[in-house]
Amino acid sequence: MPHWRLVCLCLVLSAATAAAVSGYALAVNAMTERMEAGGLEVIWLAPAIILPLVAFRSLTLWWQTLATNRLALAVMRDLQSAMYSALVRADFARLQKEAVGSIVSRFTNDVTMLREALVRSANNLMRDSLQAVGAIAVMLWLDWVLALLLIVVLPVAGQPVLKLGKAIRRRSTSVQAQMGDVTSFLEESMGGARMVKTFGLEDYADGKAKAAFHERFRLYLSMIGARARIEPIMEMAGGVALAAIFAVAGWRIAEGEMSVAALLGIIAALLVASPALRALGGLSGVIQEGLAVIDRIFAVLDETPDVVDAPGAAPLAVKAGEIRFEGVEFGYEAGASALDHVDMVVAAGSTVALVGPSGSGKTTLLNLIPRLYDPRGGRVLIDGQDIRRATLASLRASVSLVSQDVTLFDDTIRANIALGRLDASDDEIEAAAKAADAHDFITGLPGGYDAPVGQRGSALSGGQRQRIAIARAILKDAPILLLDEATSALDAQSEARVQAAVERLSAGRTALVIAHRLSTVRKADLICVMQGGRIVETGTHDQLTARGGLYADLARLQLRETPET
Repeated sequence: MPHWRLVCLCLVLSAATAAAVSGYALAVNAMTERMEAGGLEVIWLAPAIILPLVAFRSLTLWWQTLATNRLALAVMRDLQSAMYSALVRADFARLQKEAVGSIVSRFTNDVTMLREALVRSANNLMRDSLQAVGAIAVMLWLDWVLALLLIVVLPVAGQPVLKLGKAIRRRSTSVQAQMGDVTSFLEESMGGARMVKTFGLEDYADGKAKAAFHERFRLYLSMIGARARIEPIMEMAGGVALAAIFAVAGWRIAEGEMSVAALLGIIAALLVASPALRALGGLSGVIQEGLAVIDRIFAVLDETPDVVDAPGAAPLAVKAGEIRFEGVEFGYEAGASALDHVDMVVAAGSTVALVGPSGSGKTTLLNLIPRLYDPRGGRVLIDGQDIRRATLASLRASVSLVSQDVTLFDDTIRANIALGRLDASDDEIEAAAKAADAHDFITGLPGGYDAPVGQRGSALSGGQRQRIAIARAILKDAPILLLDEATSALDAQSEARVQAAVERLSAGRTALVIAHRLSTVRKADLICVMQGGRIVETGTHDQLTARGGLYADLARLQLRETPET
């Protein structure tokens, strides 16, 4: 247990607080006996006993609040760190299945609810349990008959409370799942504000938001309704217990078997135990909500990735950089095929382009190289080594990726380029930027290399973001380069500059390029045309256009070439 010292401190403080409050009942009994005996010492004895008890309990309550909140925050921090560590190492396929908003909700809403459960549990569970036990012990000492009566009556209320707790847990699970959906919707609608406004979809988005918020209201109200029933049950149990005490105590006092001082002591003990038991009843619902959250958190922590190092995996040794696909088959869903027995060789140091209609399997094939997925059948080889027999770290260190959707973090330009190699010096970062044709625009920005890129690179243009990504890839200096439509979203001028940087980056490396704009792949050593998960044509640009197949059709549309007659 990583926080066992803090847990022990909380337990000690809870016990001390409970002991102090249980002492009130004994003090009431002692003071009543003195008054019945007619002694005047109660005038000074009462403050001498009660005030130190109050001061001691106040101090332990303060310490306990600090300690329990520290414990809860430490547990939250550790769970968030563990959950992020598990997610960042999870399979790419798993991350693609769950909406980003739902994942974010686990770190915010789920953990916030768990913190409330932890704080209330740490503050109240042990303290109130010990307080109730201490009060019952005092009752047993004062009059065991009445104490046994209470021990029989009070647990009757526990059964419905436990049943309500289970219902609260089920409803809490639904609340948290729906909150993930709400977070995802908010992220999508706010992130897509340009499209929403341009298409006049404000009313549509507003309607969806109201429906989502109403569903959250309904689920929360259902959970609160179940939780609200706990308090009346505990109130009724307390009333029954108080009535039973007076009924039995009146009979025992009349029979001379019990004193009024003992009755007042037991009533004081009951007043101490009653709020503690009521708090424990209410805490049952909070604990069940926390357990529902823990189920969701540990569902992430207990996931086992499929793409992992094989037993005995060795570092990948890339000497030339040849990539070979042998009978590769893959599907995202059971029974569905995205790649159908693909055979292809990317010669060492060559540039091979993948072209074809959307959905033909180009990106899927590219994603197999860094093992974002593993094929169902066949294998992928780099310099004759099956990549599934290589360590993931060495494989991914040998690959650089530049895609259309550039990922930039909300940091400086320098920090984003340095992601290619975290130990790079400033001179190396600057040299990479120059090679990527990015140095001039960087130095023209306020702050230069220390200028912030904004959220997702919002402070930069599309071409600037691409050149930052290319600089990052140059800095990494991996022997294998993957380019996924790196210039497709750029204007002609930006495309020309980025394309020149890409050509410099590709020199001396094995490059696999996906492009919809055929103008960017005319110089490729080999072009592979994909359709329906298969490679249907291979050759150079001139060979394929002369052949009159699918590539020639695409070329005529894009390059406005006409077939020879």
